[in-house]
Amino acid sequence: MAWGKRDRASVDQPVDFQSLYAEYVQQVARWVARLGGTDIDVDDVVQEVFVAVHRQLPGFRGESQVSTWLYRITANQVGERRRRDRWRRWLGGSADDVAGHLPSPTLTPVEALERREASARVYKILDSMNERYRTLVILFELERLSGQEIAALTGMSVDSVFVALHRARAQFVKRLHLEEDAS
Repeated sequence: MAWGKRDRASVDQPVDFQSLYAEYVQQVARWVARLGGTDIDVDDVVQEVFVAVHRQLPGFRGESQVSTWLYRITANQVGERRRRDRWRRWLGGSADDVAGHLPSPTLTPVEALERREASARVYKILDSMNERYRTLVILFELERLSGQEIAALTGMSVDSVFVALHRARAQFVKRLHLEEDAS
């Protein structure tokens, strides 16, 4: 994963919102899509992230890397959206089916359906997991971040990342087997 130019900038250099947005919007969108799962409105949450960034930017002191600061804001916004959506579903509201993304033109309709079903199955298992474990699996397995990158984003030590990741994978596999047995 390529970190943004700002992560290596000096602490004294002011952070401009427009350049920050241009540099990180795609990365934030990817984080939102991965952390949020198939049912999240990526564009809407990305907008919420950058509204929060704009509001919090004057208080950013440069004590952490910009990417770490943005990741934490993103993770908080995604968590907040997921909680709201869970309440809406529990209270009887229906969430739009955003899992039906347009298929890739190289896939047949059957392949696209199988891919959507597999993705929905993975996120169903991820959604049933402990939030910390869920995040680690997403960052390592889906985002392909290294242990060091995850440690920098989450504030955990590298050793703690790998211990928790081991436990998270075991939890994922156990839930996968339970779902297979139920089918």
